[in-house]
Amino acid sequence: MPKKVAPSFFFIGNHPALDFINTEVVSDGKLVDLLGTWEDILNWLSLSQLFTKEQIHAVKEKWGPAESKTLVADAVELRTSLQTLVKQAIQGAEGSVEATEHVNRILKDQVTTTRLLRLDGGFFVERQVEVRDPSDLLIPVAEAGVDLLAHVDFGLVRKCGNPDCVLHFYDNSKNGTRRWCSQKTCGNRMKVAAYLERRKPKET
Repeated sequence: MPKKVAPSFFFIGNHPALDFINTEVVSDGKLVDLLGTWEDILNWLSLSQLFTKEQIHAVKEKWGPAESKTLVADAVELRTSLQTLVKQAIQGAEGSVEATEHVNRILKDQVTTTRLLRLDGGFFVERQVEVRDPSDLLIPVAEAGVDLLAHVDFGLVRKCGNPDCVLHFYDNSKNGTRRWCSQKTCGNRMKVAAYLERRKPKET
């Protein structure tokens, strides 16, 4: 019997906040949470480049199972708040006070450092979050949510055109006509479905 492979993370949102929202996906017709464990969250934070591999390794060395449960719960709550705010923004509705306050609570006591560094004759800015407890790992995610909600044109933030898909993306294409989370997956599925529908015999 072939081994069933769990869904992987999707980095198709063109914005880290949308990529974080997209950690809840549909697989085999059911919602699947890709942030079910401490390891899942640390892996996502590393892949999204919000933290370096070295920083993630230090976190693993510092905390254990008790702290990991707190991080999972906090991550899921933040994702739910961002999902709510994004859906409301797409609809042009006023954002939820409760969801907004949850994002603000994560940012409230953050400690960050900013450094100006030289590279190849130029300059770049390095910002680092001081991680004092596991929930501080979510500060860059909450900051990304603030950037998305405050600065992005929500006329270009869309849910995938496949009604069975829950993924969202920021359409930064040249003509602004992107419809699918991925042309290779949902795009092809919907085109095939439309083709088969056209081929059906017409009732007389």
